[in-house]
Amino acid sequence: MNADFSQLENVNKAFSRQSLIYDKYDRENPTLTWMRQQVMKHALNYLQPNDKILELNSGTGIDAEFFAEKGFTVHCTDLSDGMVEQMKSKFSLGKYSDKITIQQCSFTELNKIGDKKFDFIFSNFGGLNCISDLRESTKYYPSLLNKGGRVCLVILPPICPWEIIQLFRGKFKVAFRRFNKEGVLANVEGIKFQTYYFSASQVMKALGKNFKLLNMESLALFTPIPQMEKIPKKFSGLTRLLNKMDEKISGIFPFNRIGDHIIVTAEYSVKKTPHSIL
Repeated sequence: MNADFSQLENVNKAFSRQSLIYDKYDRENPTLTWMRQQVMKHALNYLQPNDKILELNSGTGIDAEFFAEKGFTVHCTDLSDGMVEQMKSKFSLGKYSDKITIQQCSFTELNKIGDKKFDFIFSNFGGLNCISDLRESTKYYPSLLNKGGRVCLVILPPICPWEIIQLFRGKFKVAFRRFNKEGVLANVEGIKFQTYYFSASQVMKALGKNFKLLNMESLALFTPIPQMEKIPKKFSGLTRLLNKMDEKISGIFPFNRIGDHIIVTAEYSVKKTPHSIL
């Protein structure tokens, strides 16, 4: 089953519009800043010197720039016309032009990358939640990874406590929307497209039997989700406390499976088939 063409077209249009304000919004949202720091801290634990990174849904290249500063090479891919243009204006002639390459490519068409090999596949902040079946993307990972390569996927899971407690404010649709298996209609910059939510077990199932789970962490379990940006701006002390609480329990079961996002990191290793004895 192929990803729906009109769905991806709408995703392209939505994030192309958002590309013009994305960096400014990211800088000015305290929760997004903190979340990105936690993701980068997690990713660095599973990267080796000189690793080659394939980034999916690279956006405007915020994470790619971080990785390049750390000495890694990054092949950035994104479906969005606008996001790709933003990256080209940042990196094509800049100081990271030797570290960062850019290709307009959907995460459902990774065969277009060709025969390049990578040590790390990375996707941040729910980019993969735009398709109903993760296998539309994960089926390409084995052919793109070197032996012992790793994937780090930041996914929107079905259980988000900050959304569920909206039940007490009478917002029933918000409280239970992530449980809808048919997905939820998202609205980004006036463009609507379906968003789907995946549990940790669904992510690992989509990766397949040749991937071994290395670590899993939650993001924004106690910390107000990015859409509640007024809370950290008004109650900065309380927010720092909630950040610390998250940092303490983010990797502990079962808390590592719920939150605004979860980080799933797994290693690719082909299992040898035992030879039959004649």
